[in-house]
Amino acid sequence: MSTHFIHEILNPKSVAIYGANNSGASLACIQLMNMIISRYDGKVYPIHLKLDSVMGFKAYKNITDVPETPDLVVIVLPPRIVPEIFRECGEKGVKRIILISGGFREQIGDRNNTLTEEICEIADKYGIRFIGPNCLGVFNNWVDPENDSKAFNISIWEKIKRNKFSIVSQSGTLSSHIYFDPENLDLGLGKSISVGNEANIDIVDSLEYYKDDDQTEVIGLYIEEVKQGKKFLELAKEITPKKPIVAIYGGGSEAGNRALTSHTGSIGGNAKMYEAVFKESGIIQTDKVQEFLDITQVLVRGILPKGNRLGIITNSGGPGAMLANNAEKNGLVVPEFSDALQEKLKSMLPPIASFKNPVDVAFDMNLPYFYITLPELLMKSGEVDVLVQYGVVGFQDVMDHYLKNEHIASHAEFKKQNFEKSAELNKMLIQPTIENSYKYSVPIFHISPQNFNSFWSKKLRENGAFLFRLWDRPISCIKKLCEYAEFRRKQT
Repeated sequence: MSTHFIHEILNPKSVAIYGANNSGASLACIQLMNMIISRYDGKVYPIHLKLDSVMGFKAYKNITDVPETPDLVVIVLPPRIVPEIFRECGEKGVKRIILISGGFREQIGDRNNTLTEEICEIADKYGIRFIGPNCLGVFNNWVDPENDSKAFNISIWEKIKRNKFSIVSQSGTLSSHIYFDPENLDLGLGKSISVGNEANIDIVDSLEYYKDDDQTEVIGLYIEEVKQGKKFLELAKEITPKKPIVAIYGGGSEAGNRALTSHTGSIGGNAKMYEAVFKESGIIQTDKVQEFLDITQVLVRGILPKGNRLGIITNSGGPGAMLANNAEKNGLVVPEFSDALQEKLKSMLPPIASFKNPVDVAFDMNLPYFYITLPELLMKSGEVDVLVQYGVVGFQDVMDHYLKNEHIASHAEFKKQNFEKSAELNKMLIQPTIENSYKYSVPIFHISPQNFNSFWSKKLRENGAFLFRLWDRPISCIKKLCEYAEFRRKQT
């Protein structure tokens, strides 16, 4: 078990919470309800001056009345009274606090205050480490390693599948809101820390914790400023050869820096300076949240390309051409296959097919060949490092569309067929290729223009496919993965 102080915040056995009530209309109440629905089984002590119970838990007038010293205190109160609450917690012996409240370091109009300095002095006096202010708290999907149905959660509204991707963010939204649609998000989550204004605990502290955390294999960052610049660079250089870091920097432009000042009070830095730091340390940088999710989804499954040679399989010429064009513009190589490989493909493909790369099989209903045989042939050829396959369309979904027409339905013999309306067929087609992807260390990206939640698309995702709807996103993702893989190779 980690001895790092952040581990104690993520794994408390008892929590006191200020600001919660029974109305459901307060942020503190939402956070308490998150604890309940995530099946947190530690002791909960609501602190409320007027209520005898909050959400079924016995309430206490102040922290002094609580029968033990809580491992963690969560505060969502008006900022002017927070210093006094910190003093009371310090006298009680509390050592860990999450301060959700805003109105401290941020500039609101022309108003500045010294509340941050006050709470920092009190925290130093009593040996308190705290996250915030102006944050959304933490999430730990590994609070019970033996039971993935439990979490310690005060920040995310949905049940998210567990994996070994962890995030630390200076934006509460980037640490929680991007997970509000888990049905459409194949990336799970291990741990999340929203550090807010970083008055006491910052991104560097969190990186230090994640570096040695066995339950974290990929790290995500949202950065508005870095206070401990030298230590950040040193830590990143130590981490990235073993654990990838994906980062979004939220400043750099005039408008972005202005927004940062009113958000967390950060002073935005020069974007080129951050780009240089990221490049030197091997951090994967992106400005797009969707790309952030795409990249981490691949990294968390542990497949890195061995080079930047892209193989393209398609059943339509246009997408193949656009994939190839976009890939080369992004610095990827789309090699023409060797004569030997072309001869093998030529003997297998229909007469109208193209086999030089992209491989265009045209319209072919030989599903095992399209999903398994062809990708494996290219993977084991040694001539590609990454595969993109366009056209993994659910034929049953297409036929069901036609059968809605009464005239077609009354004449079509295929209405009696079940095509691939079987989860077992999908599993038989996709899992061998996913296994080959690991075997040959060749990531494969599948593309279907159909609805992400169509029957076939959902089954592809459930069986391990990296699925995209169109062809722009996977190329951008592959480019960044190849750059990081090259960085890793140079470190060995």
